[in-house]
Amino acid sequence: MAMDTSTTPEPAPARGGRRVSLRDQAYEAIKQRIVRCDLRPGEVITVVDLAEQLRLGRTPILQAIDRLTVDGLVSVMPRKGIVVAPVSLDELVEIVEVRLLNEGQAARWAADRASPGDVGRLDANLDATWKAARSNDVDAMIGLDREFHRLLSAAAGNAILAEFLANLHDRSLRFWFISLRSPDHNIRVCEQHAAIVEGVRKHDPEQAEAAMRAHITAFRQNLTGQVSRN
Repeated sequence: MAMDTSTTPEPAPARGGRRVSLRDQAYEAIKQRIVRCDLRPGEVITVVDLAEQLRLGRTPILQAIDRLTVDGLVSVMPRKGIVVAPVSLDELVEIVEVRLLNEGQAARWAADRASPGDVGRLDANLDATWKAARSNDVDAMIGLDREFHRLLSAAAGNAILAEFLANLHDRSLRFWFISLRSPDHNIRVCEQHAAIVEGVRKHDPEQAEAAMRAHITAFRQNLTGQVSRN
């Protein structure tokens, strides 16, 4: 898939009334290109090319590359340069193993601890996700899925676990983009999210955990064949 170099990122929205830094703009723009596979797995990229394409200076590009390296999305190879991390089944298996353990526990805690406000926010997210799924808006689906898991982690009431899972989801973004290209998978995601929310609403930890584990397992099954062909 060739990279589209004819467009530049839209200005990043302000956070809390303050302008988003050039470093953060560069990070988000490059990450989105990696997630969408516009920058292909294994592709060599350069700071000069990225700075020209994004119309940013080299310093924010370098800062973004450092952050993407920590995220595991790029690596710096001797005598080769900056390389987009490959998509591998081994990485998928490891991510799924960690998610099954930690997000299953997060779902249990959310079912125990969720307030009516937490459930209301999950319901609103689910409504928006159904709308995105029916219109086949993959970009919106990815953002809403990430928000769903963030809301669930917040309801679980453990800040350390929430931070850990947020980083794990960043590493999962490319897999989600590939997974959601599968016909009808976006509808199944909504059904799986609905089952998780129902367990939380009923304050049933067993149901919430089982629904979360089924969600993650379905993600793995849907993606395995696609990654092997990618």
